[in-house]
Amino acid sequence: MIRFLSGQVIDKDARSIVLQTNGVGYLVTTPETLTALPEQDLSLWIHTHVREDTLALYGFASKEDLAFFELLITVNGIGPKMAMEIMNEPAAVIQNAILSGNLPALTKISGVGKKLAERLVLELKGKVVPGDISTQAVKSSLGNLDEDAVAALESLGYKRHHIQKVFGELNEELTTEERIRVFLQRA
Repeated sequence: MIRFLSGQVIDKDARSIVLQTNGVGYLVTTPETLTALPEQDLSLWIHTHVREDTLALYGFASKEDLAFFELLITVNGIGPKMAMEIMNEPAAVIQNAILSGNLPALTKISGVGKKLAERLVLELKGKVVPGDISTQAVKSSLGNLDEDAVAALESLGYKRHHIQKVFGELNEELTTEERIRVFLQRA
């Protein structure tokens, strides 16, 4: 089983790279953030997926991302391709959505419907450890949003960017109703 590769990127497309290691080119499927990097030397943590008709490599920049990917593929109905689609979002954001049961955040991912989002939350809520998530990363990528409050304010005609700006300044422990009330006072 291949677990780690280090070498030079010699070719890439939107979802994979060819990593040359000791004269051998390995086709590795990676999150889109890695394929956006310029062709350079790269080290990847690898998940080797073997089926009767396929041998596929999935690569990640960190051991934590690899562990989260391997946790995702334990969920019924999520294979490596769907897990990679999920991994195109920052892991901290997905983990936070799972922990908080934020289904709208999960259903925004291509290919994830309501039932799959519910299954993700149900099967992984006890397995995702809150300490593994960088609070600062979650704050910056989520913008301290409460999707229910955002939806309510958007239905009143407010723009998402304005809502995000105000919510970014609020205490994260406010309830949905309190967020809406404070927003309306500041708007």
